[in-house]
Amino acid sequence: MARRMGLLPSADEGAFERLCEQLEPAGVEAALEATGTATVRRRRLPAEQVVWLVLGMALYRHRSIAEWVERLDLVLPGAGPVAPSAVAQARCRLGSQPMQWLFEKTARKWGQESARRHMWRGLAVYGVDGTTVRVVRRQEFLTPLRH
Repeated sequence: MARRMGLLPSADEGAFERLCEQLEPAGVEAALEATGTATVRRRRLPAEQVVWLVLGMALYRHRSIAEWVERLDLVLPGAGPVAPSAVAQARCRLGSQPMQWLFEKTARKWGQESARRHMWRGLAVYGVDGTTVRVVRRQEFLTPLRH
């Protein structure tokens, strides 16, 4: 329903490529190792490829999973195309822990880098959009802000 209302738009066409430029394969491997999800056996759809698939699916919700598997050329060579059930099983094997680990590490790193790039009067800038923050109204807090 939210998608029909336009509240959850998909990313623009270059978003996945920009993400790939920023997110190194070593980061994906680290997420899998840190969460104990690394693929031991060589599968046609290994865990590190499934991470990229999930990232693509998150950015482009209007595209089918099969389209993403084909577009990213994720499947290792073998006999024929991968069955949709194999993709679902691969996502299930992956679980949420590697994605959470990857999100937390990249959010921390990219957030701090952005704050350093956009310093304001020597202060790190972090956005709070659409939220009201209530603070104690005391003169000692207000004076430095009235320059």
